[in-house]
Amino acid sequence: MDIRAFGSVYGQTPILPYASGFVWVPSDGQKTFPTCRSLFVESKSTPGTDDVYVRLNDMGENQFIHIENVDGNIELPFGAVTLSGGSVNGVVVLY
Repeated sequence: MDIRAFGSVYGQTPILPYASGFVWVPSDGQKTFPTCRSLFVESKSTPGTDDVYVRLNDMGENQFIHIENVDGNIELPFGAVTLSGGSVNGVVVLY
């Protein structure tokens, strides 16, 4: 089955382009949003890995996964609904 989106027709297996998103930083505090398709973690100017707390779309309200040792400029294909704390520079929530 082909998928019509963004003025094009995509086959069933290729990844569809992202339509929108927003940037979240830990200083914004906990942020809850409609389920996304992916998270893009931005890199920091300092060396080393970072961490972030994520609640996936199928988890309970106060259940978070602590994702550690995250390198910058990496895409995490998670269906997340909440971001809370961590040492990341920023996360782009993609839809």
